[in-house]
Parts: sequence; structure tokens; C-alpha cells
Amino acid sequence: MRGRGVLVFVIIAAVQVSVPARAADDPRQERQWALAQIGAPAAWSSATGSGVRIGIVDSGVDLDHEDLAGQIVAHASCVGSAGDAARCADTGQDLNGHGTHVAGIAAAVNGNGKGIAGVAPDAKLVVARVMSPAGTGTIEDINAGIRWVVDHGARVVNLSIGDPRFLITSLLGSELRSGVEYAWRHGAVPVLASGNTNPLGLGLLGSSNYGDLNAIVVAATGPDGAIAPYSSPVGNAKWSIAAPGGDGRGGPDHDVLSTFWVAGQNDAYRALAGTSMATPHISGAVALLLSKGLDPLKAVQRLLSTADPQPDCACAGRVNLTQALSRP
Repeated sequence: MRGRGVLVFVIIAAVQVSVPARAADDPRQERQWALAQIGAPAAWSSATGSGVRIGIVDSGVDLDHEDLAGQIVAHASCVGSAGDAARCADTGQDLNGHGTHVAGIAAAVNGNGKGIAGVAPDAKLVVARVMSPAGTGTIEDINAGIRWVVDHGARVVNLSIGDPRFLITSLLGSELRSGVEYAWRHGAVPVLASGNTNPLGLGLLGSSNYGDLNAIVVAATGPDGAIAPYSSPVGNAKWSIAAPGGDGRGGPDHDVLSTFWVAGQNDAYRALAGTSMATPHISGAVALLLSKGLDPLKAVQRLLSTADPQPDCACAGRVNLTQALSRP
């Protein structure tokens, strides 16, 4: 007996779904333990920082780096500006490496088949170079840099100035407060490194004098989630939180892998440790929340209220992006 042929019609409906931002094509992303520690990959299905500009006030950024070039929308040098943002000009090209490393943590391109992924991969960067190639700078130039990035649309200002490689002086007896409060008054969230054991003995490198400053002060954690031994206490900071900064033992398994600038080398990457590395994780996190429509104060409050408990830090805890972005 011959079997009957059965004609089956299969109807496939096209359904639009939300797909998380890709990172699998970035060859070094698997070494970024810090992204996993804060829940960034899962958070990308909810927000990627689109529409938000992050100000990088640092040693500049490698303008031609494969993971950063398309992210930079404005740049200038404020070195020698004596506190006057109108004198910021020329180029924000990094000749030190520090600022490039910071920028990659915050907003390196995601899923481009190159390098790493940033915490807020669709955010854009506004760069103010305030440090010389040797890592020297003044408070006046930093304040000018803060004003310049804010005036050019930055809604988050990253200040990883607590690195012991930096020597910061003041020619006019000014304080960082004026620049930080300028940013906050103009709708931008300042994010400050707590410092690496205050190595130079300058008050601004630790957080004891931050007090009621309208800025998030950031401590550093290692791969094990504990506060890194070098991380300065957050002191009396109004808002404080912990984020991955590495434990200082060297290499991407212990420290934070990111973009870097090296003279004569294109598209460099390096692993570094410090609260300077922890800070752009928070800058990226704030950018994600702002891109969801939260105003600056609510973004800060959300980040602090959803942090994981951190018994070894007198701060809100360690940032948890999964929790921060899951709330309506």
C-alpha cells in the first residue's frame, strides 16, 4: 500500500526582537573580567549609552585608535589655559597613554571585531587634554578642561586624576571644586577617582576633602571583588561607590585591559590598575542610565541604591548594572 504524501505549509512570522549589543566579535573582550563583574554585557540589552557624551579630562586620547576614533566628537588641549576654557584649542591627541586607557574603559566600540568593549559602547567622547606627555598639569587647566567638555555637550565628566604618575600643582591657589560644581550646575555628572593611597600627599588625590562636592567618588576593586589594597578611602565623600580597577599584580587577569597609546605603535592595548581605571567604569554606567532618560540626580541615586554590598568599603557598594538598569 502506497503511503500518502502529506503537504505541510509552514508559516513563519517575522517578529522584531530586542537583541543585546554584540561583544563576541571583540577578540580581547573575553579578558575583560571587569565587564562581567559589574554586569555590563547583560545591561547592553537595555542601554548602550546612545545619545550621551562622556567628557575625558585627562592626558588626551589616541585620536586614531581603532577602538576609539569613531567615538570622539570633539577634542582640544587645555594645557597652559590658566583656567580659561576659551583658550582650549589645538588637539586632544594623547602623548602619555593614560587618557586613552581611561577612554576605552568608558566607551570603546563594541562588536567591531577589534580589541575590547567599553561599558557604554554607544556613548561618544569629548576630550580635553590637561596633562603634559610627562604627566604634569595644573588644577587651573583641569578646571578649564572640565568647563570645555561640558560646554561641548558632555553629560558625564571623567576625572581619573588620582594616578600616581600625575604631578598636579596649582599656580593660582585654586581648587577643583569650581570645575566640578560648574559641571553639576550645567547638568553633567562628575566622576572622580578616590586616589591610589594619596601617594603625593596632595589632598585632591584622596577623598578626605571632597565632602559635599557634587561628584561620585570611586574606589577600586580587584578581580576577586574585594577593595584593592592601593585604593584610597572614600572619606567624607557625599556620593561614593566601588568599581573594577584591578589588584595591581599585572596582566589582564589581574588588572584592567583597555586601549592605550604608545609612541610609534598603532592600536595598542595594555592592562593597568588604579582608581583611575575604576572611575571610567562608573562614567560608563552613568552614561547608560542617562541614555535611559534619568536626570543626573536620579542616575546617581539609582547607581548608589542598587550597588552590591561592599563590607570593606565605606561607600554605597560595588556597582551592579544589572540591578541599576532592571528597575523601571
